[in-house]
Amino acid sequence: MDAIDQAIVRLLERHGRLSQEQLARRVRLSRPAVHQRVKRLEAAGVLKGYRAVLDWAAIGLPLTAFVWVRTGGADCAGIGPALMELGGDDGFVSECHRVTGDWCLLVKARAASPLALQELIDRLRAVPGVQATMTTLALSSLHGTEEPS
Repeated sequence: MDAIDQAIVRLLERHGRLSQEQLARRVRLSRPAVHQRVKRLEAAGVLKGYRAVLDWAAIGLPLTAFVWVRTGGADCAGIGPALMELGGDDGFVSECHRVTGDWCLLVKARAASPLALQELIDRLRAVPGVQATMTTLALSSLHGTEEPS
């Protein structure tokens, strides 16, 4: 990947709905050249897809929490799929990352209310192999809030 490919990837990561014409203006290439680069990046698996950025409060899940998870045994990654299945209409696990340090996993959860978050954490703690958790509630999120110009 050259500097132009990197610029295209960064722009699409922040603003996935930018048209190829808008991308072309920002990286100072023709639209056909940008089209060719985007197709090549997709074929190489660099661009794996495009997604919607949601307003979680508008859909009734305003709370974001990060839950540190400590597991027993050597297979902490094996617990991840069970954690990803947790949840329902009032809260769910949206991401699970294996991390270094005192904790084994970092889980990102969405919830409708403090009570819904409490119930989700209780279900998380009940997963076989989970030894301990520590939860941090996000007050606001800064990433992904910029509007394309």
